[in-house]
Amino acid sequence: MAYIGQKPTDKPLSASDLEDGLITNSKLAQDIISAETELATAPADTDEFLISDAGVLKRLDASLIGGGSHVLLSTTTVSSGVAQVDITSNIDSTYNNYLLSITNMHIASSSNFRVRFFNGTGGSQAIDTSSVYKYSGIGFRNDRSSEISTGGTNTFADITIAQNIGSGNEDGLCANYYLCNPSSTTFNTLFKGDFVMQDGSDNVAHGIVGMVYLDTTAVTGVRFFMESGNIDSGIFKLYGIV
Repeated sequence: MAYIGQKPTDKPLSASDLEDGLITNSKLAQDIISAETELATAPADTDEFLISDAGVLKRLDASLIGGGSHVLLSTTTVSSGVAQVDITSNIDSTYNNYLLSITNMHIASSSNFRVRFFNGTGGSQAIDTSSVYKYSGIGFRNDRSSEISTGGTNTFADITIAQNIGSGNEDGLCANYYLCNPSSTTFNTLFKGDFVMQDGSDNVAHGIVGMVYLDTTAVTGVRFFMESGNIDSGIFKLYGIV
């Protein structure tokens, strides 16, 4: 409405003119940062941070923030007996190297832990059981009654990556195995890792193993299995290494 008489002099609004909480979220534009919703998971690449660039506020995509060097791609949890654990997805050219981490693996009967590779993709993906694996390994038991030493000049249809794991209720194995450049069709894929375990006599054993896959076909999966008996439990995680 129009003023009656003389218009008052304009006066700038100051902080003292506004009470705390006077302006509610319903009065604000929808694109303002309200902090009403908690982000309970890792931010997606399209999420944004606010940063000050020489005093100017700017939005920054989360994808531009340096993260960890390991990206979790899959988790396989075994809670009842299985003959093997197959990891047949997410091993491709996205990463040059992959980590296969095994936690608290327990087995049905004392035996050797072994590995084979898959090649091909989709309906043509198949396990390679031919004699194209060559490896070496060494390890030690705490009682030093039997040192672990394997390998030689032969090629095998699979490789042993931990020997004589115990099957007692408290026995188990934890290990980290690395798959190096599995998508290469120029160089052979390399596999290396280390493990710690208990044997059937309550000895602790620690060892390292290295293997070459004597085929330039791209590796697209890994099978873990026992020489005899089942894997009863364990957590198997696949990470891509940035």
